[in-house]
Amino acid sequence: MKKNFICLIAFIILCVGGYFIYLKTNKIPRIDVEEEKAEVDKFFIYGNHLNFSGSLNIDSVNYDDIKLVLYNGEYKEFNINSEKEGTKIIFNTSDYINEGMFIDNLERSTYYLFLRLEFKNEEKEDEPIYKYFVLDNKTDYDELIYYSLSKYNNKIIISKDDDYGSFMFDVIENNDKDIYDITIDPGHGGLDSGALAGKYKESDFTMDISKKIKSFLESEGIKVMLTHDSGDIPNDKTMDEYNEHGRAVIPNEVKSKYTFSIHINKNTYKGVKGIEVYTSDLIDTTFAKNIAESLISKTDFGYSSNKLYKVADGVYTHNFTESEISSSLKGYKDKGYKAYNITTKSNYLYMIRETGGIMTGAYVDNSNPDKVGVNPYYDSNMGNESYLLEVGYMSNEGDLDILFKSKDEIAKAISDSILEEVKITS
Repeated sequence: MKKNFICLIAFIILCVGGYFIYLKTNKIPRIDVEEEKAEVDKFFIYGNHLNFSGSLNIDSVNYDDIKLVLYNGEYKEFNINSEKEGTKIIFNTSDYINEGMFIDNLERSTYYLFLRLEFKNEEKEDEPIYKYFVLDNKTDYDELIYYSLSKYNNKIIISKDDDYGSFMFDVIENNDKDIYDITIDPGHGGLDSGALAGKYKESDFTMDISKKIKSFLESEGIKVMLTHDSGDIPNDKTMDEYNEHGRAVIPNEVKSKYTFSIHINKNTYKGVKGIEVYTSDLIDTTFAKNIAESLISKTDFGYSSNKLYKVADGVYTHNFTESEISSSLKGYKDKGYKAYNITTKSNYLYMIRETGGIMTGAYVDNSNPDKVGVNPYYDSNMGNESYLLEVGYMSNEGDLDILFKSKDEIAKAISDSILEEVKITS
């Protein structure tokens, strides 16, 4: 009995000793930071890219290089843009909201974010001098919780740490349920059938194509949420756009990274035809161009002949104009609604605008909760990278024929471009 007791004590001592050795050998060396702090005036995630912008006042701006670095004992570097204004450095991670820091594939750990300047070492040219600056959060947002693409299965909590006072990233395994990669919104449904061509409804095409996209993507391991499915909306009802489980709210409820709203166009002039992909005006449009090109190359569609709001072949963006703002506000006034804060920075299409938060000019707050509803994420600094696809024109006989015979090819073309984008960002 005594021998067993001595063995137990020895085992406990070994375990405790091993624990303290582990702590000692795994403690992250502290970084020496400068007294000056970089002030962050904006940080957000759009899609699956994190963006920062801010400024730093410093005596010497004659640096050789500038980067953001995540530190956890090792350094992960991110390139940023910068310009000098006297003794001030203005910086941002990207000029586009859908570019910036890709953090999905970070190893699970705790990281601290710093602005790092590199200076020339006059004494040892091959050993540059690095200076690290805390990023002081001056925004209205204290914390951001981001869920990576499901293939990485990370939950990333971005907050202010109590040690350096900079941004801290806790990257942990995601054990939360009902988190999705992509939301597909079948345009229209129920009482709102969308465009009509004889006895054919836009909502019939959009639902079929959306479900096929979902099937293609899920076969590749992508988690997909539909805003609604067949039979979800009675023929005499329309789906809520806002409030809990509204179609413009669902993408942010399920923390998806991308939203694709599928539509079919119509024009009084039957000669107008082709593919149109609508986007925010603040993004790099490479992905949008790839979606349009994929549809062109894998179906019989052509690029749209419509020139209104066009920014490139097949790519369009439409923000509110001053006249559209006036008309919209007059409409609210006529209905007895309170006016929203609509600006020319607000995207005209609500499935792009309201799913993108502050990045796309969302404005449906609680001004008219009983009449319009509320988007709980209208002022969020985390939003979906959202696209509205007008897959041809029902009013054009050629496009309508393609829609009838090529639903699988249409869905496959859209799915292929999405899969390629997800692969690129990995």
